[in-house]
Amino acid sequence: MLLVWLKFLICALAIFGAGYKLTKYGDALAEKTGLCRAWVGLVLLAAVTSLPELANSISAVTLTHLPDLAIGDLLGACMMNMFSLALLGLIWGFFKKDTFFSAPKKGNLYSTLFGTIILLLVAAAFFAGRLGLDFSLWGISVFSVIILVVYLVSLYLLQQHRDGDDGGAEKIYADLSLTRIYVVLGVAAGVVVLAGCWLPFIGAEIVTVMGWGKTFVAVLFLAIATTLPELTVSFSALRLGQVGMSIGNLVGSNVFDVSLIFLVDVLYRQGSLYSAVSPAMLYVALIGALLMGIFYLAMRKGSRSQLPAVLIIVIYLFSLFWLF
Repeated sequence: MLLVWLKFLICALAIFGAGYKLTKYGDALAEKTGLCRAWVGLVLLAAVTSLPELANSISAVTLTHLPDLAIGDLLGACMMNMFSLALLGLIWGFFKKDTFFSAPKKGNLYSTLFGTIILLLVAAAFFAGRLGLDFSLWGISVFSVIILVVYLVSLYLLQQHRDGDDGGAEKIYADLSLTRIYVVLGVAAGVVVLAGCWLPFIGAEIVTVMGWGKTFVAVLFLAIATTLPELTVSFSALRLGQVGMSIGNLVGSNVFDVSLIFLVDVLYRQGSLYSAVSPAMLYVALIGALLMGIFYLAMRKGSRSQLPAVLIIVIYLFSLFWLF
């Protein structure tokens, strides 16, 4: 029993360490290339820090043949990211006497809205799967195609409406060359991918050793490990005063994570993906949509209250208790 938790700790620490490097050098890349840091958080860092989820999902359906661990990790990561975002918001509010919701970036609003929509689409797909309604072409669900299309549309709109409000930010990476930045980003990404490939095997072992359900293990433990880079990036971005990047990375990661369901569906060849996973996934998707919806509405209203953040935390913790 101790051995499996030691493996989990080693894997999580590897992802955490690589995530720290992705944080620093991703921010350096934004500075060197002149890209908006908020947009980098929404798109570039969100995709890079979601590599553990990508690696875990591919490994879970192709090597361990456990789609619950793939989907549970992706949806659990969304819930975990919103929980982390709410906690960071409370910390920010304590020191800065302000909220994450008071002055939202357009990109953050768009990505949160699209994330909510995509999660609702996933919930609809699971509901149809429970009813035995398999709308598929060449073994790929029409729902998965729609999810991918919505994700691509969201990227286009984010590019059109990205905020360029940090072009005058202080230059703090003058000593780093672009070559070094790309090399470190590549090595860190490689570590994240390798750890992510190892993770579903550890998850399957935890299920066997502890006797816990696959959904609970994926939504909690795999999600904790695979979201460490996102949390590291967002926390470090806050230390740099980049609130837009901090929010954008976690919310953008959610949008990217859910879009990976298309890839999982393509790789899963044992039947209908949405019928194969646990019925609890429907509720996990709905809870994720609820958490993102609360955050979106709070930003939309420019709330100066921390109540939405507290509500997100309470709902997340209650959902874990329910899943257990």
